[in-house]
Amino acid sequence: MVADRYLRFDVRRPPGGRPFLWPVRVWKVLYPKNRVLKLNLFQQAILGLARARCQDSAEMAELLGLDQELVAFIIATQLIPNGWMTTLGALTPQGERVLEEAQDASEEVRMGYAYQDAISGNWFPRFTEEIPEIEAKRIDERGYPVFLRDLDSGKEDRPFRLNHYRDGVMDMGALFDAFQRYRTDHEHAKQRDEELATRVRIESLSFVEDSAQPMWLWTWIFPDEAGSQPWLVADPFGLQQAASWLRKPLQEVLPQNAGAARYIADAMGEVRSDNTSPEEWLRSLENHIDLTLLADYNWARKVPLVEGFLASVLRRRALLASQEKSWQEDVTSLLIETHNLAESVLQWLLKMYPADIRRLPHWKDQRDWKDGEAHYYLQFFNLPCLTENVIRRLSEQRLDQVRTAAKRGGSSLKALLFAGLLGTVDQAGHPFLKLPADELLLSRLLDMADARNKKAGHSGGERIAREEAMEYADFVVEWVQIFKGWY
Repeated sequence: MVADRYLRFDVRRPPGGRPFLWPVRVWKVLYPKNRVLKLNLFQQAILGLARARCQDSAEMAELLGLDQELVAFIIATQLIPNGWMTTLGALTPQGERVLEEAQDASEEVRMGYAYQDAISGNWFPRFTEEIPEIEAKRIDERGYPVFLRDLDSGKEDRPFRLNHYRDGVMDMGALFDAFQRYRTDHEHAKQRDEELATRVRIESLSFVEDSAQPMWLWTWIFPDEAGSQPWLVADPFGLQQAASWLRKPLQEVLPQNAGAARYIADAMGEVRSDNTSPEEWLRSLENHIDLTLLADYNWARKVPLVEGFLASVLRRRALLASQEKSWQEDVTSLLIETHNLAESVLQWLLKMYPADIRRLPHWKDQRDWKDGEAHYYLQFFNLPCLTENVIRRLSEQRLDQVRTAAKRGGSSLKALLFAGLLGTVDQAGHPFLKLPADELLLSRLLDMADARNKKAGHSGGERIAREEAMEYADFVVEWVQIFKGWY
């Protein structure tokens, strides 16, 4: 009989946290070690089919097991603009060269690991170069592992262990979304911790085996110190304090798992009546927040990244409103989450209405804007929302940041906004072309971004006032809703 395998990353236990073992499927992957390839996994697969004279996007999608719209999106916004594929779906000589480069790089590879949730079947937005295994000291009478916490004292940890619900199936479309979320989470974590380990750059990969290894990840259930939610699930990889992508599937299995519900309820130490089951008690604590999101912001469920940041802003804002005296950390956190919410909407906008990076000067020709060039670009868009004040402030963005935003959807808020404006060219349905200037209020959005940069850092200086942070939160919550007809 093969022994159960457990993984524990070097993540500090959150205050009040109780250990919890989360079931995962761990996939071994190979990815380039030293070279930065021009092609990612999906581009390489599509170009390979094009070289094999499969030029129909629907047939490509079926062969790759991807959504047809995703394949069409990659072809239209990445392969054709880069000159790697013709509009008829044929491989160009340049596309042939980059495909050969990607295939030749197979000898310079490194082993890495991708993680798939054995509860929901979703890919975790996390990728690592190692799997830190730990061994159980013994197995108790119920068949659960017991771990030694401290060698000197002999204290033990008895984490609750969820069972595996699903087998691992390689959903490549969902893996693409996990890559994007991993990049975003790592960028945000890097802003908080400059000594954070370098992001695992898995831009192109291949699976080593056709099946995954069942394991358990060590995490914690812990109370939300802010009080906006009764309990949270810690990010077992340490990029964030809490992992919403673990909490949601756990909520869904609680009705069928009284043991997990009881463990969480006991961990929170709350008093409940004898007639209320642990699962019902936990659900009642969530009721107000969930109903508000369902009733007033149901559209957000179409864009999970936006939904997550929106929920965080609403909870933190409600917490501050209920306090007579607030901690500065809570006020700053509200401003940061408000900024992240606005960024997530701009990232969605660039995904739906991609900017053509070919309209920007090529990096080989020039590294940054020429004098007045950025100002000219913004004036060229000829949009009512682009006042002289907005143009002046946006034109200060470096060209490389705007390129990064247009190409990868990840950069500063102002660069994302610049790239979003670039997407209005030749896209008649773009929201920026439809919404009036007094609804877009780009000047106010830039005010919020400046406040985030100046007053939410860790180096002292100015501090954001509670009222100001709450006003920015109210503004951005209203601002994200003007796009609900497009989500």
